[in-house]
Amino acid sequence: MNRRNWLLAIGLSLLGFVGGLFFANCQPNPGYIPPLKVVGDVARVVKLEDPKQLGKLQHINYDGNNYQAMRLTDIIAAAQPVATAGQIYLVGNDGFTSSFPAEGLENSYIFFSAQNGWEAVNLKHPINSNVKMLKEIVVIAKECPPHFGITLIKPDKELFRITPGQLYKRDWLDYPYVEGQAVVENEGISYTSAVYTRRKVFRLADFIPIDEGSRMLVMGVAGEHRFLENRGFFELKDNYISYLQLDDRNCVDKVAGVIINPPPSSIMDAFYDARRYLENNEKVLMIIIPGLTNQVYSDALAKGGLPFLKNAGVALKASGVYPLEKQVWLGAIVTGKSPEENGITSVQDQELKAPTLFAVARQLKKPALLLQSAGRQLNTEIEALPVNDQNASGTADDELYTLSLNHLGQGYDLIMLCFEGIASRHKNQDEGAESTLAAVKAIDSYLQGIASKWPGQIIITATPGTDTGESSRFDFNADTVFVPYWRFSP
Repeated sequence: MNRRNWLLAIGLSLLGFVGGLFFANCQPNPGYIPPLKVVGDVARVVKLEDPKQLGKLQHINYDGNNYQAMRLTDIIAAAQPVATAGQIYLVGNDGFTSSFPAEGLENSYIFFSAQNGWEAVNLKHPINSNVKMLKEIVVIAKECPPHFGITLIKPDKELFRITPGQLYKRDWLDYPYVEGQAVVENEGISYTSAVYTRRKVFRLADFIPIDEGSRMLVMGVAGEHRFLENRGFFELKDNYISYLQLDDRNCVDKVAGVIINPPPSSIMDAFYDARRYLENNEKVLMIIIPGLTNQVYSDALAKGGLPFLKNAGVALKASGVYPLEKQVWLGAIVTGKSPEENGITSVQDQELKAPTLFAVARQLKKPALLLQSAGRQLNTEIEALPVNDQNASGTADDELYTLSLNHLGQGYDLIMLCFEGIASRHKNQDEGAESTLAAVKAIDSYLQGIASKWPGQIIITATPGTDTGESSRFDFNADTVFVPYWRFSP
């Protein structure tokens, strides 16, 4: 090649390189990428803001063009569905929604382009399953998991239950909620502005017949316990449901369940009843029976297994608290406060944020005693006297019974006993099992022996489950949320 041709080749190469840079910079740049959220019946809300966010991309050919895309199955898996997915909704910015079963998604992809934003392509599905300008992927569970979504109950039955994913396919209102407003004065003229957020809301009456003025007890996953009038909205938020009272802006962020027209009695009444007795210079014996649900109580009563409690009078139906864990319920019983207020919202919590009944007894100069099986305990104002299963019978109830008899005549004004036998039978067997009935009969006989020697008032109630943490998965229903409650003097 002569020098002239060599220089020409170099010039053409430089021109091609510069031109390539020019044309590359002239290609559409996506710039801002709007978030794509995965919501519904998922444990984790995934917010996609980068096409490479989940790692390796798949090369696909669609409509004559090549794309680098994410598998829809990978995106769904990243959101951790709470149960087997039954349906998928793809929701576009304009409201266009595609729905199809959650099976057979091996050829379903999501990719981003500057022209169509987030785009869903289902190579094996009908063409109307493809969505451009995608903003949400909604996962809907096949069945409603007991620990997810919300359940509406009355004291005697279940009314309705639904998950966040199932709500996405129901009717709801796009409500403009006022967040605040401002006023400024300029040259004697007032200028105002208001700020709103759009909320996906619904009322109970949208799904079930319910009176407008019905009273509700709304329980939240963080231990909220609110008595409210049926005047507000329930709100769908990504993967949970909240409650918003419009007039006083009272909010429960994550609702676990709702009791319509709850009974007047609560397990927290034990604190106030006992305090009243102590203030009236009466001795108080408080007995807690974990696992004595309404169903266990009714079954045992029908089989003649509770002669003492039957003669003690009709049990009141008392509402409990949420979460459905023994430790959480004990915190509510000894403080008279909801888990949100007393600080015990899980089985791991031990430090109370509210004074207990033992603080009341100390203030009144009343000697108090706490007897319960060894294990994780609440840190109260007095040291609990732990009880161990010394004879390896599977429960420390018999040791607790013997120890309590030894202390009844030692001058205490307040004694609290916490049995465990029924709950330990629940852990591995059905409530109707013979072992459960045997535990109920044993405790009833213990109660009779203790009550016959106690010269004061007696309060008996129950908690669900054990203190192992497994009871947090209990179903929110009329049996797990309500327990029997007695107060009497022998």
